[in-house]
Amino acid sequence: MPSASRTAPAVGVDRLQPGDHAFLAFSDDEERWAILSVFTRQGLAAGEKVLLHMDVVHSRDEVAARVAGGAAAAARPVAAGQLVVLNTPRFGPGEFDAKSQVDAVRRGVEAAVREGYTGLRSASEVSLALTPVDSLDQVTEFETAQHEALFAARPNRQFTALCQWDERKFGGEPAMAAVRALHPVTVLRRVGMLHAALSAAGLRLTGDSDLSTRPEFTGALRTLASRPEATLVLDITDLSFLDAHSAGAMLRLAAGLLPPRQLEIRCRGNQRRMLRLLDSHSVSQLSIVTERL
Repeated sequence: MPSASRTAPAVGVDRLQPGDHAFLAFSDDEERWAILSVFTRQGLAAGEKVLLHMDVVHSRDEVAARVAGGAAAAARPVAAGQLVVLNTPRFGPGEFDAKSQVDAVRRGVEAAVREGYTGLRSASEVSLALTPVDSLDQVTEFETAQHEALFAARPNRQFTALCQWDERKFGGEPAMAAVRALHPVTVLRRVGMLHAALSAAGLRLTGDSDLSTRPEFTGALRTLASRPEATLVLDITDLSFLDAHSAGAMLRLAAGLLPPRQLEIRCRGNQRRMLRLLDSHSVSQLSIVTERL
């Protein structure tokens, strides 16, 4: 069933944009590595500097190889300084100053731009090695200060941040819930999944709509069709992948509506083109716009 949660919008990691402050809760190591790989490779391809702050259990060379697609693929960006892996604690016993840490992040963004990169893309892991449980309040304080300084009022479009929490270790911690609520964007926990969210405005789909997620997609459309509104609104703007079968199902849903009911699809330009190729113009109960819910 589609979610009616009021939590932050969930998107595929590939849909993160410069200026996003995103949260990832993971409970599967391999799925987390897949997300970090997409996050890293997109940053490298976009000419960004990529900074990964990872648990000490993984060596820096191991992390770089896993996210870049192998040791050979990692060698060049690591040698150039475009891909940087750190595994030193940021929180723990001793003096802690959230403002100083945020200032350091700001300087890091500015330094990346001076070095010729388009911006800084940073992913930070919260782990027992890097962040003892008795230091979780420091993480909350830092995340709050960072969000207010770099994202809240005027997002820094040269900085993209991803905060990772392991639910197996921190799932019951109030700090994790507090930090999750702070982030305006949540990353889907698995590459290739489909997420459906209902709102007063309609249905929003994110992730991938393909053969592997067909049951979720079909159920989401069925839920939308059962709503009483005269105009059903379907937002696919943040779908990472849309196959032709799914696009055709949307058109069939619209064609089956009895006037005056209609389907409004909100999408990106390439999605509009796919719908046009499938003769969307022949469905009178359909309107297509390029805006969000």
